[in-house]
Amino acid sequence: MIEAPVPWVLKVGGRELLPGAGLGRVVRAVSVAVRAGRPTVLVHGGGEEISARARALGLPVQSVDGQRVTDSAMLEVVTEVLAGRVNLRLVDALQRGGLPAVGISGVSGRLLTVRPVPALGYVGEPAAVRPRVLRTLLAAGQTPVVAPLGSGPNGVAYNVNADRAAGALAAALSAELSLLTDVPAVLDGRGHPIARLRRSEIERLVGSGAAHGGMVVKLRAAEASLSGGARSVWIGDLDGLAAPGGPKAPGTWVVGRRRATEARTPTPRLGAARP
Repeated sequence: MIEAPVPWVLKVGGRELLPGAGLGRVVRAVSVAVRAGRPTVLVHGGGEEISARARALGLPVQSVDGQRVTDSAMLEVVTEVLAGRVNLRLVDALQRGGLPAVGISGVSGRLLTVRPVPALGYVGEPAAVRPRVLRTLLAAGQTPVVAPLGSGPNGVAYNVNADRAAGALAAALSAELSLLTDVPAVLDGRGHPIARLRRSEIERLVGSGAAHGGMVVKLRAAEASLSGGARSVWIGDLDGLAAPGGPKAPGTWVVGRRRATEARTPTPRLGAARP
């Protein structure tokens, strides 16, 4: 019996979203995975471009614990940048690289339903995932590019942190998750990279202040994703993603107790899917 390939969910943000060498390297990494038969889903952020657009419109830019405060005016900017400018750019880059790609958001097919976070305005935490639209696109040979918006109460779209959205999708697909960031790995209290981090150690890292800001959100997303069914979570930068395989590859693996002895690589490759 031939085992199905394990899906790969890649979250991209920061400079890799801008036209240039970084975006080209992301396209090459995705191409390697897809052409090896690996079902791949790309989830993107867009925080810097959202902030720039908001400031140009005279809107205040605020965040709490790494998540953007989103009132009704900011929600329009978020939707414009994420579902429009950034999503279209990534889809176009993949297609120029020879990969069929389709841009969607978490609202498409009610892919991502959220629980509102009232203190942050129109911001939602992933509450439920309906991955049918992703499975349909993947089965058709398409690479879904997902803007992190979700369906909230009364048909209103909500802003969703991209790391949390990617984590929820990876859990629903029993996928391997890679969270790209601007540092080579998660750092300990002395500033040293952590190669392997147990889920049970996340609270200590956050509580000590060693992890702060956006990294806290990434670690929370990793924790929730593993708890929900993701196979593995890797956190690192683009250099680590493109590094040769092996347990010494750059980046941090966040593992649950049952996976403490596994050594998967951040380089896209085939694997065994769950039944």
